[in-house]
Amino acid sequence: MTDKLNMDGAATTSTGQALVTPELKRSAAIDIAQVVSTLLLVKSILVEVEALWTYAGPISLLAAIAVASWRLMQNGENWADLGLARPQNMKVTLVWTLAALVLTMATGVLLEILTSAFAGGGGGDARDANGGRFADLPGNIYVYLYWLAAAWIIGGFVEEMLFRGFLITRFERLFARFPFGLVAAVILPAILFGQSHYYYQGLNGALATGAVAMVSGILYLLMKRSLWPLTLSHGLSNTIGLTLIYTGVQPAG
Repeated sequence: MTDKLNMDGAATTSTGQALVTPELKRSAAIDIAQVVSTLLLVKSILVEVEALWTYAGPISLLAAIAVASWRLMQNGENWADLGLARPQNMKVTLVWTLAALVLTMATGVLLEILTSAFAGGGGGDARDANGGRFADLPGNIYVYLYWLAAAWIIGGFVEEMLFRGFLITRFERLFARFPFGLVAAVILPAILFGQSHYYYQGLNGALATGAVAMVSGILYLLMKRSLWPLTLSHGLSNTIGLTLIYTGVQPAG
């Protein structure tokens, strides 16, 4: 019986059954530990620096994606293997993009309504109480363009590559052959995603973004692990939110 590598880098038998070796599990554990520790450590340092607090999230994400890219190279993989390969069918990709946009935005709005009704304000950093990092956004075209670029680079690409493409596949390998292993592989990155938004959105925002990440993780699996619909829908969703703040339709805080 011959073995080969599937698109996730895991070995498969000639019958197509996944074969996750102890080496792959050990590598996945190292991947997770290094990326998550980088994400949390860099952010914990930067949030204590007043001048850098606003950029703690983006900088920590860039540091984590750099580590993830390094780990992929060490493992003989690349981002195309995790979902950034050229889409085979653009029409299907656009349909999935629209579906992801509607589902994730609806999930976010619903969770914000529910958490506001039952959980109250939910904390967060006091520095964000009066609009925080978006306080200068309304009516300021330069700030708007800056955050728009960040929304696509950090939100649209880096977050989807990291929390969906990288972490879901690593947790999936780590929990291979465990009951509900795939469920855990979706839930754990979603929790980390929600936690990464807590420092400026509070508990309500963390719960809402965590729920959105859960939906995105499920969509990632349903879309045969293509990241393009998620990166596009995430960027579009961020663009809508930033535009509403810039035009004054939605408050910055």
